[in-house]
Amino acid sequence: MTPMNVRASLMALLGALLLEGCAPTSVSNLTPRTVPVTATRTYPFEVTWDTSRRGVKAEEVKAYVVIDGTLYPMTKVPVVFNRWEALVPIPEGRTYVPYKYRFDYVVPGVTSKTLTSEWSPEYRLVVPTR
Repeated sequence: MTPMNVRASLMALLGALLLEGCAPTSVSNLTPRTVPVTATRTYPFEVTWDTSRRGVKAEEVKAYVVIDGTLYPMTKVPVVFNRWEALVPIPEGRTYVPYKYRFDYVVPGVTSKTLTSEWSPEYRLVVPTR
């Protein structure tokens, strides 16, 4: 490889990295920290996720609540932009539940599409005993 080709390759890589850094995402956890015990032991989880990453189509984003390694699919809320919700079962006796959100989406490239996942920070849900 000639020095000019090396330089061009490095500039292309640097440009891609800079563009990647300019594509922030934001997660807003709308789930309360504490919820009352329910008879069905199912609890609502709600989240918004926004990205300024180019080419991501909102209708192709899939969201999940992740508890103990299990992915619970979330449903996109109609009319509200980038908001998802799910009812998730929490077993009897659990009073503390750590959870995260996962977002899967497709990033278009020059010649192909890439499936990408992003994770939220960990949150905690408290379900007090009766």
